[in-house]
Amino acid sequence: MSERLPDWLIVCVWRALLGEIYASIRAIAVSLSENRTLMIRYYMDRTPTEMDYESMEIVATNISASIGLDAISHIDLDCQYATDPIGKLDQLDGLVYGRREYDI
Repeated sequence: MSERLPDWLIVCVWRALLGEIYASIRAIAVSLSENRTLMIRYYMDRTPTEMDYESMEIVATNISASIGLDAISHIDLDCQYATDPIGKLDQLDGLVYGRREYDI
């Protein structure tokens, strides 16, 4: 588990991601600021589409519904096309998902 992310948050995000992980998502990074703002960032293997943003909204709604405003005051969403290896991506406070990728 990440030293910067509370365990309860990691479990909540994992639960919210059930059914929302698909092949184009390379990694998902999250951070939690001191003012209780959660940042969720998807790293994609292609240019993000409207469907990607809709998926992120579903995840954010699931997180909000399970945690409430006491723990998280706001959720920011970011979706980026990224070609760097996963290990070189900005992991924010930690990765909650990373797909297996092979060097070719």
